[in-house]
Amino acid sequence: MALVDELLPHMRRVVNVDRDLHDLSLLWQMIEASSAISCPEQADTILPTLSQTRENFAGLQARLVQQLSEEHLAEVGDELASVAQCTIDILVRNLFERTADVGFLAIDDDLRAFCVADPGTQAALRPAMEQRLREYRAKYTVYDDVMALAPDGQLLVRLTDEPLSLSHDPIVSQALQAGAYVERYAASDLAQGAGAALLYAHRILDEAGQAVGVLVLRFRCADELRRIFSSVSDKGSHIAIALIDDEGQVLLSSDEAHVPLGARLECSSANQVGVTVFAGREYLSVTCPTRGYQGYGGPGWRAQAMVSLLTAFRGGHDVGDAHENVALDNEHLQRIQSDVEAINRNLRRVVWNGRLTAGSRGGSQAQLKAVLAQVNIAGARTRDRVAHAIGDLYRTALGRARHQARELARLAADVMDRNLYERANDCRWWALSPVLQRTLAQPASPEADRALVNVLQTINGLYTVYTRLVAFDAEGVIRAVSVESSLAPLTGTRIDPALCKATFGLADSQRYAVSAFEPSPLSDGTPTYVYLAAVRAPEHARPIGGIAIVFNAEREFQAMLADVMGERTGVAAFVDAQGRVVASSDGRYPVGVSMPFDGTEAIVEHDGAHLTAAGVEASGYREFKLGDGYSNGIRAVVALRLGTLERRRTSLQDAVIKALPTANRQQLNELALFQIGACRYALPLNAVLDARSPQGLVRTPGSQGALIGLLEVPGEHGTVLVPVLCGRKLTHVPYPARATDGVVLVMPALPGQRQPAFALKVDDVSTVVEVGDEHIQPMAGDWRGQNRLVSSIVRVDISGPGAQSLIQLIDVEALAQQMGFATPARLASA
Repeated sequence: MALVDELLPHMRRVVNVDRDLHDLSLLWQMIEASSAISCPEQADTILPTLSQTRENFAGLQARLVQQLSEEHLAEVGDELASVAQCTIDILVRNLFERTADVGFLAIDDDLRAFCVADPGTQAALRPAMEQRLREYRAKYTVYDDVMALAPDGQLLVRLTDEPLSLSHDPIVSQALQAGAYVERYAASDLAQGAGAALLYAHRILDEAGQAVGVLVLRFRCADELRRIFSSVSDKGSHIAIALIDDEGQVLLSSDEAHVPLGARLECSSANQVGVTVFAGREYLSVTCPTRGYQGYGGPGWRAQAMVSLLTAFRGGHDVGDAHENVALDNEHLQRIQSDVEAINRNLRRVVWNGRLTAGSRGGSQAQLKAVLAQVNIAGARTRDRVAHAIGDLYRTALGRARHQARELARLAADVMDRNLYERANDCRWWALSPVLQRTLAQPASPEADRALVNVLQTINGLYTVYTRLVAFDAEGVIRAVSVESSLAPLTGTRIDPALCKATFGLADSQRYAVSAFEPSPLSDGTPTYVYLAAVRAPEHARPIGGIAIVFNAEREFQAMLADVMGERTGVAAFVDAQGRVVASSDGRYPVGVSMPFDGTEAIVEHDGAHLTAAGVEASGYREFKLGDGYSNGIRAVVALRLGTLERRRTSLQDAVIKALPTANRQQLNELALFQIGACRYALPLNAVLDARSPQGLVRTPGSQGALIGLLEVPGEHGTVLVPVLCGRKLTHVPYPARATDGVVLVMPALPGQRQPAFALKVDDVSTVVEVGDEHIQPMAGDWRGQNRLVSSIVRVDISGPGAQSLIQLIDVEALAQQMGFATPARLASA
């Protein structure tokens, strides 16, 4: 059994639709049977179509229920996949930064000097080293402990007061043997009483390249995951999120009372929605591995999002009815809609033709009219219920797209803030470099400046998100850069005075400055952010220079937005408070232009398509932009394509048309109503023989004017070929018909005759009404000059789409003359 069939009983809305459609199917069977019994001769022309309609409707019912089920499952699956994928990818991006942190801190001169010192010297240096490590943790608040150990595991210094003198954690020996970082998640004596801990370690080498210690950073894993769980899942959500290892064991959980640590979860195929049985209950779940970041895959974890089947299908993304005219690039929905329109069109045609037949059968017409009335009622009920079901399907598909745009914008904002948080940390920590402090405290010299360059190059080699790093002295003169500008040398020039003033005005080592997003000589004229921190002399707090780190915004922001969009069609962008583009995934929106979407959640029309747009403010991460007084006013905006713009998609056939009350029931005019473009027209009932499908219409070469081809139709003595006129050309409709439009009205040369003479192709037929003389108003001469085909205006009662109450009555004589038929016919004779 397919998954969607297994889950159908849990989808209450779909079950209700299935029940209602089944009841309608039974109704059609009853009408078909009663027609064959009560008036078999009168109904012989409509019974085949009724039978075909019932069969088509049964097939449509099965497909509609199937598609509704799949769409509801996809809606839940989308949300689960979004939560799981965002959880693991955001975490891995964060941990990628940790691999660079531990490698850089391991080459810190002060730390190295502390590790090579003898025990007595270490005791004297320990307070200063602890203070230095506290400075580090104050800036990189993702760590709850920083420690250095001797190669034999002896603890040399740490920030917490956890009792430990000698560690037996294997990460020490692993780090000594590795040439790069080591990552380990397990119970450890370096995190006593904390269960498993996520540790990052790197060996510390002396100047001769010998290992003199091991640096260990303890990541605040549980704290970070709480923040991620909160950011990726809406409040009140019933979704549980768990990080699991290769064996499905829960490492971290968003709700430990619900999914406890250490439990084992069933896992479906990667990124596929499936049913998980846990603790005696059934859940829908999606398990996502990380997509990695710059070649880094993290600790090998996966994220699993799960929701109980009891609550999985209760919600849904309600979009209301305000966007019913928005087309969706949804092949299944389009095909179902097309099939529904075909069934409805055929049903209208059979009722229309039945009324034509009833009008020519004298006393037997009452029985057939009664049958047709029942068919009409059943057809209206069917159209309404199917339209409701399709509306549910449509709203679900549209809601999925809008939810996805909103979640992608939220992800983009979160990714940006987390990335820039690291930039604010980096500049403040690097400003504490002993080499920078010593060198900038002294006058410039070639040897000292080369040492600065070496330090900056080493840092830039580890942290590739920067275009360059710049060190400048107390006068704002640039002393060293990690990479020289290709436009003009930066060394020896001066930092912008505004940036210099902002840097030297910082109160302490916890403060940083940021430029506006703008071009700068430091960035080779490319708009970006420059982060700055003051370098202070070791013996006093007075700034003696500064460090400027130039973020490579063009490359990094593009990469963020490309990751967010994936293979989706649309655009993602970061925009400033004035709506100007800071970065965009689409080259049509370069930096500095105004985005056509202001970030308000809405359906918008743009570039020949409908898009669903959403915007989320990048409001900060941890203390960044939340407790440090900084705000860059950036919003993440995502607009996803929905479908091609179309003209009005609601049909005029959805309206209910009734004749107005008349005083004289003996003076009634039977009129056959039809539609061309956005207008309704009518012909006398005896001027039309049949309404047929345009299938078989042959386009004849050299056809001119309104003549479009020939159609073979039944006549009194066998089939005949009749010329076909185009109603759109005759009525001057300027835009093309929809693919589903097209009915051919077969007409005689004179009203009342039974031999076909020509045909008129219209968009669709509507109904047959009996109108009193007082409701038919002849057209004035001046108006007739505009359109010779229209003889009168008919007033009727219309409710629903396009509810104008006037219908144009076609002049049969003028229409016949289009084909060269000379006829003295008058409306009165009709």
